[in-house]
Amino acid sequence: MTNTSKKFSWKAFISFGLTYSFIIIFLTGIVLYFAPAGRIAQWVNWKFAGFSKEEWQAIHTIFSYLFVILSIFHLFTANWKTFVSYLKNKTQNGLNKKRELYISTFLTIAIFFGIIYSVPPFSSVMDLGEYLTNSWENEESTPPIPHAELLTLSELVQQLNDIPIEKIEEKLLANKIKFEHINQTLAEIAAINKITPNELYNIISKKSGAGMPGAGMGKKTLSDIAYENNKDVDELINLLKDKNIIATKDNTLKDIAEEYDMAAKDIHEIILPTK
Repeated sequence: MTNTSKKFSWKAFISFGLTYSFIIIFLTGIVLYFAPAGRIAQWVNWKFAGFSKEEWQAIHTIFSYLFVILSIFHLFTANWKTFVSYLKNKTQNGLNKKRELYISTFLTIAIFFGIIYSVPPFSSVMDLGEYLTNSWENEESTPPIPHAELLTLSELVQQLNDIPIEKIEEKLLANKIKFEHINQTLAEIAAINKITPNELYNIISKKSGAGMPGAGMGKKTLSDIAYENNKDVDELINLLKDKNIIATKDNTLKDIAEEYDMAAKDIHEIILPTK
């Protein structure tokens, strides 16, 4: 009887692995291209096909590494002899595909610098991605400050114009929200109660009259705020300048805040102080 069992083929194994890795990298890349910004995704517990943005990023990263590792094995184990033979042949006989080499090299360099210097159509691809990412933002889904889910209850008190912590605890208990202590973050409390940090924040801040201005105000420009409050926009710009903050009338509070590592509500307080 002849032995019909076949020897394990590492070349086929690596080829299948490369194919699967490429498909997964391609699909996760598409998802991450239109996914919301991290601060939005974490604030509303955004998920696509059952996976959070962090999970999509992890899948994309790990399979990218796997693709590189398998590519190395594909070259140095399965096809090393063929590759070395090809190099020797080209060294001895000379490169006979110079035109293709030059064109390929030129296109690679052109694309690289086109991306670096934001030249169309490369910049258009990035602009579309940014548009899709920002399209998830609205007044309901935008956190009052970036990564507000990391605030503890005690830190949130300061952000809500010093509402007593006792009042926040009363609201949580009244809404049957479980928590252990005031040093827990909104994300931790939300996870325990199987709600989003956004929903938890709305429970705490509703009817308090002390919401953070940055939540909806962040998208407004200095011109918008000046018009709504019968102020001279140059006056607002000068108030910021006095604090060493440089801005123009077309800058939004969000953009200014991110530029100077501040919260939108802090910028709002400078130009329209509440006290």
